[in-house]
Amino acid sequence: MQRINYFALFGVIFFNIVIFLGIAITLVSLLFSLWTIVVSFVLSPIILIGVNQMGLQEFDIIQTISSGILFIIGIGLAPLAMKATRYLSAFFTKYIQYNKKVIYSK
Repeated sequence: MQRINYFALFGVIFFNIVIFLGIAITLVSLLFSLWTIVVSFVLSPIILIGVNQMGLQEFDIIQTISSGILFIIGIGLAPLAMKATRYLSAFFTKYIQYNKKVIYSK
């Protein structure tokens, strides 16, 4: 049975609250904003078609071209967002495992 090293426990808690929490919140916020951008860029042509069909605004070729460009950018950013999500989830998983390994002593 493993015992808890209380000095390491308090050190890990202090380090996680003071330093790592700010970095983690920043990274998760950046990842969330990246996914928000990808989804909004991909949905922009659908929203434009819906707005034009409902008659809320008149058809404009510049908006249609811009919406198509945003769609292409969104499709291009999707693999980057997926890769960043996988990388951050693997990093946080390894970080939690490292914290467990530091706290428990043999």
